[in-house]
Amino acid sequence: MVKIRDKNDYRRFVRPDDEDEGVWLDYLEAHFVTHPAGQVKEVHVHDPPQDHVVVIRSGRMRWTVEGESLDAGPGDVIVTPAGVSHSYSVLGDEDARVVCVDSPVRPRE
Repeated sequence: MVKIRDKNDYRRFVRPDDEDEGVWLDYLEAHFVTHPAGQVKEVHVHDPPQDHVVVIRSGRMRWTVEGESLDAGPGDVIVTPAGVSHSYSVLGDEDARVVCVDSPVRPRE
């Protein structure tokens, strides 16, 4: 379970081995997430619509955005504008660690 924090209680710096967490600020969300080896997320669109930027920290993933695919590794950046369909799968035997930045902020449940 990813711990969700707000702008009054968050880590200002994230190290490579830190635990997963999400941070909700006024205008964007930042998520530090580990996707397990073999995970597949089918084609989807964020609802409500959000611009979605992902930076691969470690591991390898195949991202597909509007039908175009990239086998991505550490340092690669995936950009998905709001309303655009995308999917991913984690490649190989290693978990994939990513930073996701989304805007605007979703309503908190």
